[in-house]
Amino acid sequence: MIKSMTGYGRSDVRDRGYEISVEIRSLNHRFLDVNIKLNRLLSGLEERVREFVSEKIKRGRVDLSISFDVYDKTLSFIKIDEPLLEEYLKAFSEVKAKFDLKGSITVSDLIDLPEVIKLENEEVNLEEVWEILRIALDDAIGKLIDMRLKEGIKLYDDVTKRIEKVSEIVGEIEGLSLVMVEDYRKKLEQRIKELGVEVDPVRISMEVALIADKSCIAEEITRLKSHISQFRSSLNEEGPIGKKLDFILQEMNREANTIASKAINYRISSKVIDLKDEIEKIREQVQNIE
Repeated sequence: MIKSMTGYGRSDVRDRGYEISVEIRSLNHRFLDVNIKLNRLLSGLEERVREFVSEKIKRGRVDLSISFDVYDKTLSFIKIDEPLLEEYLKAFSEVKAKFDLKGSITVSDLIDLPEVIKLENEEVNLEEVWEILRIALDDAIGKLIDMRLKEGIKLYDDVTKRIEKVSEIVGEIEGLSLVMVEDYRKKLEQRIKELGVEVDPVRISMEVALIADKSCIAEEITRLKSHISQFRSSLNEEGPIGKKLDFILQEMNREANTIASKAINYRISSKVIDLKDEIEKIREQVQNIE
């Protein structure tokens, strides 16, 4: 079953004194582009995270945000930034002397100073954290893939209907091509009759034969039918198929352009416009298939 490249997943895991939240979003992209926003304490796990994601997701722009906290305070300690505190005390003394202020600084004043007293974590055991993070990643990515699959079902239904429409139009163009040359002959003879001139029938036949050769689209029709068949079978392949489908559609569009350049019948030209329009609508949908 095809997958959309659009999805979202989130997971929160609390274990062994740690709390990890994983939020993942994906959008369409030509390749796999993984952007990771990671807590600095877990920077040593970034490469593992990237590899884990690439094993599950093969295409799309992926934005991954991982937050990390220690809810077991026995794993934390209080740290005083002494250099910063000295700067504060120096500044207070200068202000007090300059403006002749009264009073003294208390401990409670020092506690309220920004960044002076911090609650920091002990050095994190990355192997232990990875075991928890992997669970959260697997859950969040699983939810994202579920959403991608649901969107994929809608895409499958839409492009399947549209490729049937493309097949119908190609059949109509083929039918018109079978009478195109004879129609040209009739119009040519009618024009000669209106002009009231005598033209050697052999010359007319040669002219018609030349036009028939230049305007023959049998090969293009055959290739279009082959591309349609390949597109249908590719829709049911396992794994990423978006790039393959897009390539097939490019080839279909190329054949449609060739037919348009050869057409000497306005009805065929009109059908080619319908064909190209339908192919473009499918390409718009295929851009979001993994």
